[in-house]
Amino acid sequence: MALYKKSGYVEPLRMRECKDQTFSAKWGERADQIAKREDVAITTIHMRVRNFGSPYMRAAKPHSAEELCGKTIYQLAEELNLHPITVQQRIRNHKNPYQSERGTRGFIKPVYKSGRKRCWLMEEHPCYEEWKKERQIDDAFLKIKAGYQE
Repeated sequence: MALYKKSGYVEPLRMRECKDQTFSAKWGERADQIAKREDVAITTIHMRVRNFGSPYMRAAKPHSAEELCGKTIYQLAEELNLHPITVQQRIRNHKNPYQSERGTRGFIKPVYKSGRKRCWLMEEHPCYEEWKKERQIDDAFLKIKAGYQE
């Protein structure tokens, strides 16, 4: 009997050894292990391989906030204590999430926790460390440019 949880991971009724062996031989771990860790369905992991070429990519390309800072909009909103839409507007208007019309910080608003909180690349992806280092440098530059103080 399959167990259906609210979060999305569905435990399979039976494992097909032949398909599972080819996946684990190619990627180093089984699809159900990745799915359990990510808390998604196993078919999601197989669709990532089909669509993006790797089970460790959550999207085809990073969001504009991830390209600028290496953080999702929701991570930036939590850091700045702003609403995620405000962060999106700052990126669209100024190309800098730390820049606002009123200075370096806006009004304090509650943060709504929904949407994608994890980066498009998983830590297991071969390019993750290099990509993260580049984004940290870009993030520091944007903070200095906007005069943002933590």
